[in-house]
Amino acid sequence: MPAAGTPGRRASRRLQQPTDQRPLPASPLVAAVRGYARRRQQPLDQLMRPWLLRAIQQAEHTGEVTVLTGERVCDEVLGWHPRMVWGQLYDQAVIDATPHRGPAPPGTTGYRGGCRCGDCRDANATAIARSTGRRPPERGGGERSA
Repeated sequence: MPAAGTPGRRASRRLQQPTDQRPLPASPLVAAVRGYARRRQQPLDQLMRPWLLRAIQQAEHTGEVTVLTGERVCDEVLGWHPRMVWGQLYDQAVIDATPHRGPAPPGTTGYRGGCRCGDCRDANATAIARSTGRRPPERGGGERSA
């Protein structure tokens, strides 16, 4: 097992966190926000809500920002997708590293072997419906009966 502080251990701990709480480096976001303020010739406190300004200041101090905070700043302040700030690093942070496992036995769960992705859920629901002779549940939107 890797020692504390080695990259392998940190990466596995990061992937166990909920996606919106995973860390991203703050410096690209801070630079983008400060550049945006310079181009607009306005102070940061006029460009964003107070809690977003505090989040940017805290991120600048700690050197990290959560995925959720980064997404909100990108959306509400810059009007950009986070990929425009972090590039491939954003994709690596938000990827679902849950491995796809084989199909679960019919009737036990709506998910395949613990995998919670939508593809496995839908595939397993269809397999369960086939084995029991029922129709698979509808996943579409629309109105529900009262």
